[in-house]
Amino acid sequence: MHKHLHPEKNSSWILIVDDSPTQAKLLELILSGEGHHISVAQNGREAIELIAVNRPDLVVSDILMPEMDGFELCRRIRKTEEIKSLPIILLTNLSDPAEVLRSLEAGANYFLSKPCDNKALISLVRQALLSKGQSRTSGDKGEVDVHYHGQSFSIGSSKDQIIDLLLTTYETAVEKNRELLNAKNELRTLNEKLEKRVEERTKELREKDQLLLLQSRQAALGEMIGNIAHQWRQPLNILGLTIQQLPLFHDFGELTSDLLNQNVNSSMELIQHMSQTIDDFRNYFRPDKEKIEFKVSEAIENTLSLLEGSLQNPQITVDIVTKDDPVIYGYRNEFAQVLLNILNNAKDALIEREMDDRRVTITIFTEGNKAVVTVADSAGGIPEGIMGKIFDPYFTTKGPQRGTGVGLFMSKTIIEKNMGGRLSVHNTADGAEFRIEV
Repeated sequence: MHKHLHPEKNSSWILIVDDSPTQAKLLELILSGEGHHISVAQNGREAIELIAVNRPDLVVSDILMPEMDGFELCRRIRKTEEIKSLPIILLTNLSDPAEVLRSLEAGANYFLSKPCDNKALISLVRQALLSKGQSRTSGDKGEVDVHYHGQSFSIGSSKDQIIDLLLTTYETAVEKNRELLNAKNELRTLNEKLEKRVEERTKELREKDQLLLLQSRQAALGEMIGNIAHQWRQPLNILGLTIQQLPLFHDFGELTSDLLNQNVNSSMELIQHMSQTIDDFRNYFRPDKEKIEFKVSEAIENTLSLLEGSLQNPQITVDIVTKDDPVIYGYRNEFAQVLLNILNNAKDALIEREMDDRRVTITIFTEGNKAVVTVADSAGGIPEGIMGKIFDPYFTTKGPQRGTGVGLFMSKTIIEKNMGGRLSVHNTADGAEFRIEV
């Protein structure tokens, strides 16, 4: 089917040839808006029939169409004496340079890539209508054989036609290059915005990690206060008995200088021990600023000293198996916090489940070039249903009064993000085993 509008006198009639109704309608709206009269054909065969009835001033044709494509339409028009000077614009979304040569060979005057820019289309139509008096037979002519990528093209267009077509092709290339530059600039802008968003998001995550680390340390601080109470209870009792016995010795006349010095020295040792406990806890909570080299065994011994009181009541046996004495380059206090979190979880599980054999085994060894520490308990293991969640933030099985759910999450963050290692867990025959690799 085709639509035919009879043009008024002194007006331009343009024939649009396109098998896409949407594309044809778009072209019609653009060109009719410029005051042109439009007819539409769906393929080259319909266009030939329409031209035979009423000759248009210009043909704007797609290339890829059923029944008869745009190249064949050009050839038919150029072989028909009455219409061979009819100007033709070919539209295509093909980017192969061979299409330009095929357009010249078929006798097209102009070439425009799809999707075509409205201004470029209007400008090209205006140019084609102004030069419609020129035919391919005017001016200097003669067939020229052109070879491109193994294909041969016989170009019989006039010099003016060749120049016009090459110029429109060049203009198209310039426009495409401009579009490419604009797209490149837009992409650069988008990348800059994306980088900024990534930077902001990274900062937010870093602040969130810092907050979680603070929460983890605060939770550990609560544990530590309990441990201090455990560790101070016995020396305080002994110190109290020592002070109380001095008046008794005095009343019985047995308070000698040697006895007084002995009690003073004993009391000072207890006080020094209690003072050292405070220093140990203070060092633990001092943030690491730089990575240092430290022995794994020493970090474990220091951590166990902090837990000494809480591991005695109820009695929990801690076995240390040292196969190697590896050295780690990292954050000593943060590494100690990881050990403390894991040991506290093991202690809580052993107490909660009322195990008869309350035991924790710490194994130190080297595997490849990595230091490995495993902490295994005899508390029966982690239920399979929650095994995949224990490292999630705010996940806890202890209830809101006893757990914050950030301990193991921060432990994994410290080992894997801050120290480039790996923290994992699996169940053994007796309980859970955490594995630290750095």
